[in-house]
Amino acid sequence: MAVAAFEVAGLFLFGRPGGRPERLPKGTPAEFNLIFKYDGSVLNTFEHTYTKDMVGDPSITIRFELSQSELAQVYQKIYDLDPYDVGQRTSGNGARIPCSYFFLRVQVDSTTKEMSWSDCRGLVNDTLQQLTEYIISVIESKEDYKRLPAPRFFRY
Repeated sequence: MAVAAFEVAGLFLFGRPGGRPERLPKGTPAEFNLIFKYDGSVLNTFEHTYTKDMVGDPSITIRFELSQSELAQVYQKIYDLDPYDVGQRTSGNGARIPCSYFFLRVQVDSTTKEMSWSDCRGLVNDTLQQLTEYIISVIESKEDYKRLPAPRFFRY
């Protein structure tokens, strides 16, 4: 299947040429995995890993599992918010320094969808903000994450 890229308000979306990306299927899929990157950290359910950005020090990668229930809840949140709908990509004007970059790759059965966004050119819309906060809250709720050291440095 051909893939087209769209840039909307600093967001890069991939879908079918000539139209809006297709909506993900309703219900829990037989196979669901994702890669979610934010501020240098990466959740990768394909490889069952989490990489924490330690800012000025080398990143730390650990084995990291989401339960089937957690994966189903993340999928449901992605389905409910439908972040791949190009029409929902509005954001305010202005710049944020430093800005944050995000990437989401979702594989549902044999279909893969990708998108990336940042808040460098304005506020991230509510849909993306809700999705980002939700996935990060799932990550940060896990004991494996809580055992990771805090970075010695911080981002400006």
